[in-house]
Amino acid sequence: MKNHNFPFNSYSLLELKSLIETKLKFCILSKPDCAKLSQILLLEGYGSISETTLYRLFLNYKGIVPYRHTLNVLANYVGYTNWDIYYEAVNSNDQFLSKIVSRQSGNKELLYHCISMEADKPLFAYFESLADKDHKYQFHIGLDVFDSLQQVKDPKRFFKKFIKNDFVKEYVLENLFDPSFRIKGSDYAYELYPSNLKADYSLNDLRDFVFSKSVLFRYYYLKGDLEKALKIGDEMYLHQPFESNDLELLFIYPKMRYKAYKIWYLILTNKSKTEIEDYVVTLLEYGKTIYNTIEKQYNRIVFHCIAETFCDSTFDYKYFVLLKEIFKEEYELLPDKIFDKSIKNTLPYFEPNGLLYYRPLELSCTKLHFFKI
Repeated sequence: MKNHNFPFNSYSLLELKSLIETKLKFCILSKPDCAKLSQILLLEGYGSISETTLYRLFLNYKGIVPYRHTLNVLANYVGYTNWDIYYEAVNSNDQFLSKIVSRQSGNKELLYHCISMEADKPLFAYFESLADKDHKYQFHIGLDVFDSLQQVKDPKRFFKKFIKNDFVKEYVLENLFDPSFRIKGSDYAYELYPSNLKADYSLNDLRDFVFSKSVLFRYYYLKGDLEKALKIGDEMYLHQPFESNDLELLFIYPKMRYKAYKIWYLILTNKSKTEIEDYVVTLLEYGKTIYNTIEKQYNRIVFHCIAETFCDSTFDYKYFVLLKEIFKEEYELLPDKIFDKSIKNTLPYFEPNGLLYYRPLELSCTKLHFFKI
């Protein structure tokens, strides 16, 4: 319909899609994805929107303004009473001001220029001022920093200067972790995290060590830089500088990265097939044991960490089947027939990195989200 008596713009539609994908926990990339969303909207009492309408809106949009009913249902699904309230919130002055850098227009504005021109004092002051802002606000500023760092000539300098800043660590490098390391010198940033644990290390020290070493190990291993991967792997697994029990105190994501990536380390160090598969069994048992002890949403993280290592391994197919069986309930939340597909094809539906809902890779969100995967 061309004529409408309600506010509408393409930016609000794109933001709506990102919010829906964040709640679904998978990207809308195909007709089966649209069919699953249509089913969820109906079963959960939000209203009826056909698969075809959703496909036209999110995957084949040609500028036609949808019906108000459609927009109301979708806005309600992401937590707003109706489209008008959602539109006002997304286009409010606060939201506009939070987007200091606008990549849609291609303009390099204030935040980009501050980073590019090494205006460190204003940046420090600005980042400190974000401490009392809510998570959503800081998340969007983090996106702007991510966009800016992809374009500046020397991101390494920024990382060296701001690595100890709480906002940069928590949002730019942790909450907005990019599995593809699209910012030049990202590996340098994670190398700047605490490289060694002292005898009196704190839980935060341990978290930083496990997180930074794990993502670096993953990066170098999948990139094929096996010498660097082996060096970091030795630091993590051969000379493990912490007690195993302490690992259980960490948040599920860094903990599961550490546990899952050990499969790659065993492969890298030429361990026997028996030793590798023994560890795979241990890892699957761990996933099964904690399945009902953690929040449901975190089971997807456990699955993704293990499944990713499986995709780059060649052990018996029965372990792939066992993994899927453990997380069968999670598959029920996905489009039909996903359970029957290979783990490599289903992995993108479990992607836990929030950045990729807002800054998807060129290969349609996370379909081939990193080198060999």
